[in-house]
Amino acid sequence: MAIESLVIPKVEAIDGIKIDVGRAAHTVTKALDYVGVDDHSHGRRVGLICHRIAHYLGWDQERRHFVLLAGMLHDCGVSSTETHRKLVEEMEWSGANEHCLRGEYFLESFSPFKAYAEAIRYHHTRWNKLPEHLSQDTKEYSNLIFLADRLDVAFAGFREKHPEYQVLLNKNVVLDRVRPYVGTLFSGELFAALEQAAKKDTFWLELQDLYLDETIFETLASIDYTLTMSFDEIEALGELISQIVDAKSPFTHYHSLRVADLTYTLSGLLGFDSYQRRILRLAGLLHDVGKLRTPDQILEKPGALTDDELAQMRCHPLDSKHVLQLLFPQTPIAKWASEHHEKLDGSGYPHGWSGEQIDGPTRVLTLCDIFQALCQKRPYRDRLPVTEVLTIMDKMVALGQLDAGIYQLMKANSDELYQIAIREGGYLN
Repeated sequence: MAIESLVIPKVEAIDGIKIDVGRAAHTVTKALDYVGVDDHSHGRRVGLICHRIAHYLGWDQERRHFVLLAGMLHDCGVSSTETHRKLVEEMEWSGANEHCLRGEYFLESFSPFKAYAEAIRYHHTRWNKLPEHLSQDTKEYSNLIFLADRLDVAFAGFREKHPEYQVLLNKNVVLDRVRPYVGTLFSGELFAALEQAAKKDTFWLELQDLYLDETIFETLASIDYTLTMSFDEIEALGELISQIVDAKSPFTHYHSLRVADLTYTLSGLLGFDSYQRRILRLAGLLHDVGKLRTPDQILEKPGALTDDELAQMRCHPLDSKHVLQLLFPQTPIAKWASEHHEKLDGSGYPHGWSGEQIDGPTRVLTLCDIFQALCQKRPYRDRLPVTEVLTIMDKMVALGQLDAGIYQLMKANSDELYQIAIREGGYLN
């Protein structure tokens, strides 16, 4: 496909995109649950536990739903599988507040989630140590999330050794894991409500993956969470998620953001219109969301990956697609993000597309992803100079893997693009 005949699919501009904030919180939570690797439902269970306990506290529907969404989002500051391991193995640990602060920062950046930020900030603070300046509501939200979070960890420990149904015969065994911390870590009033809620078999059964999402959606359906969001607000959601992904490893820090900036610049040079450039930039921001499932030790390995590790890495494009088609169903974002490792000669993954099966925007995103990755410091090498980056990509073009026409334009503007690729810090204006 020569550059002069590059096919740019028509993307209809959308003035306002309708998003169900409740389902968006659920989808973001599912993406975050990838970090657990072996346990993909912690955030959703915590949200549901919070909601059920809130019922026995006599909270009205608005407060119950608030803590449901806050509970689901509570670990948005956790990208590292190592951090997740500590969170699921220890009742308290010295670094817990780091992900609370990060979560607060992330949520503050997206207005529909901003209301949950303060509760998330303190969700690992002991009940008897919560700051006096907090409102009573915020103290209760934070501590209820903390209680639900630790209860779910205790429940996970029980499930490792017993069939799930046996919790119905051993409810107090799980409760007794958190009971000693009542009055210090947890409010006595909140724990008393937990004891009432936990008497019901449904409290435990609905936490099983078989029923969990259905129960959450049924609960969310009682309130209309639909908002019409501007494209600026949609981009803010993309930036929130990309920051979570890039925080996973110091070696991927700013990668999504810089790929987004590169796609925006290169697509402008190619003559994409303003909306096409912005939506492709959003795909660049979100292309690696599936890497949340990739263990830290693979992303940070200083040497060559084994076949098994490569197989794990090759899962991330479809993991990205699964999340993005739920968040942005009216756009091609999920398609582009899931195909950014395809190659024109058919040697890419996960589909093995070739030639005309790979559209123009995907070719742009692929080139920008490779260019930025080569420009960025990685655990097995330092940042490469632009001359070496181009030498490597020249070989890929010669093999027929990358679009030669788009690459020649990239090469002609490589000095400008290199400065974008290596830039650290915030967003380009």
